[in-house]
Amino acid sequence: MDNKYVVAKYLRISSDDGFHGDSQSISNQRDLVSGFISAHPELKNAQCLEFCDDGYSGTNFDRPGVQQLLDGIKTGKIHCIVVKDFSRFGRNYIDVGDYIEQVFPFLRVRFISINDHYDSAVNGYAAGDVSVAFKHLCNDYYCKDLSRKVKSGLKTHWEEGKYLSSYQVYGYTKSPDNIHKLVIEEETAAVVRRIFDMAVSGNTPTQIAAALNADKVTTPMTYLAETKKIRTWSNLARIWTNIKVMHIIRDLRYTGTMVNGTYEVVEFGTHRTRRTDESSWFVKENTHEPIVSKEKYDKAQLVIRKINKGASRAKTRVPSPYSFPVKIRCGGCGHALVKNSAKIMAYYCRYKDTNASDFCFTGRIEVDTLREVFLVSIQRLYGAVMEIKKAAPAETAEPAVDLLKELRSVQREIDHVTTSKLNLYNRYRDGDITREDYISQRGFADERLQGLSAQKTTLEENYNRQEAEITVNPVCEILQDKTYPSEYSNELVAALVDYVVVHDEQRLEIKWKFADAIKDSLSVMGGVFDVVNHSGYVLQT
Repeated sequence: MDNKYVVAKYLRISSDDGFHGDSQSISNQRDLVSGFISAHPELKNAQCLEFCDDGYSGTNFDRPGVQQLLDGIKTGKIHCIVVKDFSRFGRNYIDVGDYIEQVFPFLRVRFISINDHYDSAVNGYAAGDVSVAFKHLCNDYYCKDLSRKVKSGLKTHWEEGKYLSSYQVYGYTKSPDNIHKLVIEEETAAVVRRIFDMAVSGNTPTQIAAALNADKVTTPMTYLAETKKIRTWSNLARIWTNIKVMHIIRDLRYTGTMVNGTYEVVEFGTHRTRRTDESSWFVKENTHEPIVSKEKYDKAQLVIRKINKGASRAKTRVPSPYSFPVKIRCGGCGHALVKNSAKIMAYYCRYKDTNASDFCFTGRIEVDTLREVFLVSIQRLYGAVMEIKKAAPAETAEPAVDLLKELRSVQREIDHVTTSKLNLYNRYRDGDITREDYISQRGFADERLQGLSAQKTTLEENYNRQEAEITVNPVCEILQDKTYPSEYSNELVAALVDYVVVHDEQRLEIKWKFADAIKDSLSVMGGVFDVVNHSGYVLQT
């Protein structure tokens, strides 16, 4: 076997057995597969690649290692796959069967399963082999049966009121004697008590969040990041918001009642979850020491419910008629601004009242002002594009257009021959043509594909060379067929603008989708955009 022949070793285990490096099962699989390759003369001199998924389920193909393996197969870089057994490659009966019986034969990829004594080069691809199909069914059934057993075990723990989450609830920590039981942590429990006391006193969640931020109280996510050494995802993780306060006030676990089963997996083999109906929750009282009494918890719910009803009625009285197709972001926290419900429509940061420092944009910017900013910006951009269009000769693009048409024609021919080749295999599998006819016609199709691929490569090289000589401005492509924008247009804003950052009422930044091209088009512009005088623009990259 020459060095151009590539053998892929694929290893997988569902869960990690160790704390560092590969699990022992992965190591055993590697030794088994490597030993098998070394013992076979036709494989031991080939180039070997290894693909590994340590800690991934075989119920689906949403695994980084197997995706890299399949990409290499589709591009023709891998010619043989060796696995310990069928279940390592996957446990989904339908998907595994499609790859072994359809995809790999079409791509001429050899598949070897060591413990199943299966080699497609010896056994064929076994499209009709009942024993192979039965093994796939067993692997699929194993996963579903294991899933049912795990769910049954979880429900047993839930009925007993055990805490099964990886991280503790804010205000609690896990008992050193029993990891399934919560015990009060006084430092954070004091914050929880304060939140409930303020809620019972009639404070809104926004007012509570503002008080906590003013006193620089650590948020649940920040506290978790500091104690468990995990990362936080946004600036909002370090400030209290009304949403965070509401989550704590509505959490029944602070009364000493354990609540489990609030979410469920949408579909077997996926990680997508959905919230379950409250009637199906597993609720068990007196499983741990309460931070607040049941009476105080109920009073807090009544107060918050009244506040929410009032806010809902206020929102429905004046519905917002304006919107932009791009985000208007706060220059402080980076969160999207929201519209008010006043007579004059304006955007503001919802977190400005919860943050006592100068962290967020504290004012309001009117919708009409934003529309004017967009309109003037795009008008001046349009004028610059028209100047570029006058200076560029139109005939320079024609050769590239012709090459692109020819390239698309060749690609359609490649797709047609590829489809015909797949249909040819299906006809051979169904017995409509003989093996000799199949091999002969497949060889002709391969020669045709080889010629078309070479033609496509030449065309792509010529096209890329001409494209390099002709610099196409994407902004020109968007605006060249448009008339002068005399009025604000959501369509143009969506096509050209990524988002806007508002620092204050007098200063905002436009984040363009084609920043480099716009800088070239508006090279004479720059500086800060003055909303009052319209003296310039910020071209933020």
